[in-house]
Amino acid sequence: MVRVKILLFATLRDKYGVREIEIESERGDFREVIEKAGEVLGRDFIDDVLTNEGFRNDRIILVNGRHIQFVKDLKLGEGDTIAIFPPLAGG
Repeated sequence: MVRVKILLFATLRDKYGVREIEIESERGDFREVIEKAGEVLGRDFIDDVLTNEGFRNDRIILVNGRHIQFVKDLKLGEGDTIAIFPPLAGG
C-alpha cells in the first residue's frame, strides 16, 4: 500500500474545492490512483484526467515534477506527488 498526493491547480482547484488530496493505492498504478480520487471528488475528476487510452494530453500532468509523457515507469511509490494543471490559455 502506498500513499500518493494529488495537487490540483487553477480551475481544477476551483471546480473540486481542494488544493490536494491523498490517496492510498494498492498497486501504485496511475489509473488506480486517479479512479480512487474520483470516488472522493466525483466521476468528472476521472474524465478530467483520463481517457480510455491513458491520460488526457490537453492537461499538464507532472509526476514528482516530471511531465508524465517523460515518465517511463508510471508505477507510483510512497510519497509520490501528481500535479494536475488544466489547459492554459492567455496571451
